[in-house]
Amino acid sequence: MKKISITGIAGFIGIHLYQKLKDTYVVTGVDRLNPDAVASVDRSKRIPDCRIDSAGSFLNTESIKPDLVIHLAASTGIRNSIFEPDLYLENNVVQTFQLLEACRKNGVKYVIYASSSSVYEPGLGVMNEQSATEKQLSFYGTTKKISEIMIENYCRQFGLVAIGLRFFTVYGSWIRPDMAGFLFMESIRKGNPIRLYNQGEVFRDFTHVSDVVHAIALLVEKIQSEPSGTHQLFNIGFGTPVSILNYAQVIAKNMKLPLVYDFHNLPENELKLTHCDNSKLTAYIHFTPTVDIEAGVKEMVDWYQDYRNE
Repeated sequence: MKKISITGIAGFIGIHLYQKLKDTYVVTGVDRLNPDAVASVDRSKRIPDCRIDSAGSFLNTESIKPDLVIHLAASTGIRNSIFEPDLYLENNVVQTFQLLEACRKNGVKYVIYASSSSVYEPGLGVMNEQSATEKQLSFYGTTKKISEIMIENYCRQFGLVAIGLRFFTVYGSWIRPDMAGFLFMESIRKGNPIRLYNQGEVFRDFTHVSDVVHAIALLVEKIQSEPSGTHQLFNIGFGTPVSILNYAQVIAKNMKLPLVYDFHNLPENELKLTHCDNSKLTAYIHFTPTVDIEAGVKEMVDWYQDYRNE
């Protein structure tokens, strides 16, 4: 394994993954930068070979020819999928199909791709890879489930080797501007109230981005030993749910600013709890997350304060 291409390379996880892999592999990537998202443009400047293109078409370039594709590009976030389902269908399903076709036609054998804990049904408690995924609360979760099914089919029919990663609430430096962590930091900095649902009693299994990219780096090595046609799904989370209120309190503490909040009803398409069971991934690559909420939030806030002071 020498050459890796990352879709969504200028994204939140993509930039961290590029930094993790670039000294070991020849890493190229593709992204569709949002000109309104300053952070994504800033991230792209840190990547020497970031092509502005679609996820599938760039593989047709003769100079690329990767051994492995890591597919992170997607429309993300639950709430926006209510208002722009056509965009989510295009970017998460159609673009994934086009990528699979490009891999098949260009002889790319290995794919690692981003799925989501949003594929799971509500009311499950601890979520493992065998937990129910028939009824997602959000259309975003449905697009991720459709992608899993498509990739499973391509593995069986065309001999692709793929690993899908169900991420649990990733956070850290370069966090997306639409995510709760960034929105909380912005509101706290300005002295505005943040929105909390269900009296703050909504729990997420927060997973620091450094743990995520460490696991992916281990999977890059491991996937090469898998036989043709293999498709596996793994959860990636810290394994300990934290309330959104507690998350906001830790952010405010690190910013050394007061926390002001309003309570609102939980939207119908939001899970009350996500709780990751990592045991399958741990058995596969001996992975154990190490960054707890205190250390992870400190890293995120330190980055944010530097970023806002630039």
